Amino acid sequence: MRITPETLRKQWNKIDYKDGGYLQVDVDHLLEWYIGYQSISQKTLLLISCSEIESLESSKSMAVRRGRRETDNRWTLTFELLRNEQQEVFVIFCCDIIEHSKTAANTKDALSLVIDRYKQWSRLLESQKSGLLDENTRKGLIGELLFLSERIDKSVSYLAAVQGWVGADGADQDFVYADSWYEVKSIGTSATNTSISSLEQLDGSEYGELVIMRIDKSAPEKSGAFSLNDIVCKLNDKLVADSDALDLFRAKLSTYGYLDLLEYSEQKYYCSSVQHYRVDESFPKITRKNIPAQIVSLRYELNLPSLVNWLKE
Repeated sequence: MRITPETLRKQWNKIDYKDGGYLQVDVDHLLEWYIGYQSISQKTLLLISCSEIESLESSKSMAVRRGRRETDNRWTLTFELLRNEQQEVFVIFCCDIIEHSKTAANTKDALSLVIDRYKQWSRLLESQKSGLLDENTRKGLIGELLFLSERIDKSVSYLAAVQGWVGADGADQDFVYADSWYEVKSIGTSATNTSISSLEQLDGSEYGELVIMRIDKSAPEKSGAFSLNDIVCKLNDKLVADSDALDLFRAKLSTYGYLDLLEYSEQKYYCSSVQHYRVDESFPKITRKNIPAQIVSLRYELNLPSLVNWLKE
């Protein structure tokens, strides 16, 4: 049975935190798991193992402590929440780290999975206090992944296709290849405008394209509907034959702030259409070349129906 955030919340509510103490999590696992309070107000996740546990550095969000019990010489590892505003995401973290390590073949592998997952979460919470991608970011990532999937299908080199996904690394455009650059925007089916967030976004060298992905939330039963995790799994399957491309893809996803959380499987989406607009010298765009030097940043919106002259067949 899968542990859910709601399950853990109910268990935590049963604890009289004024007196401290822990409750064991009812889960089929090679490690023993407990939830409770290290102090009066700080939620804590505790694991117990017969195998030695390596030391881990604490993060700004969690204090991590390794110990050994005098009663039975077993090892302990505690994750103590430090930021009260992250209580909800801490519950998700607890569920995820338990579930992620549940399928291990032995205790040593289970501990390795726990440690690796904590390090992923630690990096994520440094950049995103909520721990989960917000809705706009999810849709933006979905659009880029759909584009990347098509590019992989057309590419001779899987590694080159993934290397071109430079937006994940903070570049001005989302994708840059030898033939062109591409800026991908995910908007709703009925939207008429799209936002350009900087002066550099449409200012790539030579020819480029603005790619509009029409993506909306969808009922799970709709034909062609997919979740964020569905797309990631599909790309993992495509890249499995090229380990370098797969490793780079996973690294870029991590940079984006993505973890394969079960929460990303719940909401389904549907892409109704894709439009490609030619971005050349005549395209209506604002760049550093055509504004006063005193303007250092700018965000503006484009009206898509008015761009019919640049719409590609």
